[in-house]
Amino acid sequence: MEDFEQRAINTAPHKPKIWYRYVDDTLTVMHQDHVNDFTEHINSVNKAIKFTIEREENCSLAMLDTKIRRHPDGSLSCVVYRKPTHTDQYLNFRSHHPLQHKLGVVRTLTHRANTIITRDEDKQQELNHIQESLQKCGYEPWVFNVSDNKQQDLQKAKNKNRPPAKGNVVLPYIQGVSETMARLFQAKGIRTHYKPVNSIRQHVVAPKDKTKTDQRSGTVYHITCDDCDAAYVGESERSLKARLAEHRRPSSTSSPVAQHVKASKHTIDWNNVKVLDQDSNWYNRGVKEAINIHRHPSNLNKDKGRHDLAPTRHVTLIKINNISNHDNQERFCEILARNYAPGADAPGAHALGADAPGACFE
Repeated sequence: MEDFEQRAINTAPHKPKIWYRYVDDTLTVMHQDHVNDFTEHINSVNKAIKFTIEREENCSLAMLDTKIRRHPDGSLSCVVYRKPTHTDQYLNFRSHHPLQHKLGVVRTLTHRANTIITRDEDKQQELNHIQESLQKCGYEPWVFNVSDNKQQDLQKAKNKNRPPAKGNVVLPYIQGVSETMARLFQAKGIRTHYKPVNSIRQHVVAPKDKTKTDQRSGTVYHITCDDCDAAYVGESERSLKARLAEHRRPSSTSSPVAQHVKASKHTIDWNNVKVLDQDSNWYNRGVKEAINIHRHPSNLNKDKGRHDLAPTRHVTLIKINNISNHDNQERFCEILARNYAPGADAPGAHALGADAPGACFE
């Protein structure tokens, strides 16, 4: 685009007075009698690059999220531009998101108003509009004071006095629990970032037909016996159907499930095999298998999984099982699987070291 615009402007019969470009959007000032000729010229420079034109209307012109106004005295001013289809719908304050994300909405909109708008009266009008719009989205009045520039300056000064972080960790956001974990990580010098994992889209939108359980691949599965308490937790990269077929072979010597049936003459509940987790990554899937072996007591597994867990993880898993909410249990197991690999050199291992067994769930 830089090469194109240089050739287009240098060879133009009538050069524009102003040419400002952002990626492929340009703001151009030139005599109105030359607009059509200039448009035809730049569209002839390169057959693959074609421009459309939007003229000034009512002494104003939009450029990205800025509207530039031309006043009778020849001066220019800028205000925030919103498309006619804009609904003023922002992240709802009652939604299941970290408070920082909601405060970030206020800071971003306020910063845009303070940066783009050039006249004080327009700036105050925009700030009033922001408050009205966000209040409809459930934002309380105190939020606007927290996001004030003075508060930002105080936060920056506070951060300067903090020692440098030893590392970073990303946690699925669970309201009321993730904040506690963040404080504990902070005490260890680890900076915490939240990732919302529970959205309406995940529960409502299903662009594809749901895959049948026995056709799912990369799974961690749970098999139970109909006649006793025996159970087995395993993982497989292939489809669950193919892996279960191996367990069902009476002659199989590598399957603890087949050996249990052969020795005890019991019946396996093949119709209710559960998929506990799913991950296409070989290493992550092995960690999840080890976690679920500890979470689902089993007397059929010969070992503790492809990746054994460090003793400090055992304490953490005990604390997970004491969490009453089942959804929270599942999400925190996801935290362990994604962020706390079992080896001493694994990513994030420092977050739950031997000096802080299970500390994040105290």
